[in-house]
Amino acid sequence: MFGLQLESGVGFAILTYPLKRTHLKEELAFFAEHMRACGHTDCEVLFGFVWGNEYYETDHWDYERIPLHDLVDKVEQVEAMGLGQLGQDDLFVKVPGFAIEFQFCHDSDIHITYESAGEVTEFFYQRWNSRGFSPAEWLVDPHNLEHKRLRFN
Repeated sequence: MFGLQLESGVGFAILTYPLKRTHLKEELAFFAEHMRACGHTDCEVLFGFVWGNEYYETDHWDYERIPLHDLVDKVEQVEAMGLGQLGQDDLFVKVPGFAIEFQFCHDSDIHITYESAGEVTEFFYQRWNSRGFSPAEWLVDPHNLEHKRLRFN
């Protein structure tokens, strides 16, 4: 199973509105550079539905640890293989040591899932707001089908 597993079961998510492919690519590159500037060297990547169907040799999909500076190239290599495309297929990215997961979604938007807000989540919320991506923050409770929107710009 993939996706951030919340210890308490309750967490938060920030979602953008659907973005142009150029913006998704820019945000993927920015994410990698920003995390590197914060002192991180690696990330964990999982190619989700649908490109994961062909990328992984078995039905067991798992995160792959790669250097952050290789993230964009890795995604471009998988796209060049014809297995999927950023914005049309799910891409999950985590940085070891953070209880945060970025999902470059098949709906052409970006999700951040996390247990508690912090500097990184607020940074990306403000960045996406300033870029006109209309982020919204939600309380996510798997026991309640109606999620509560906490803020929206």
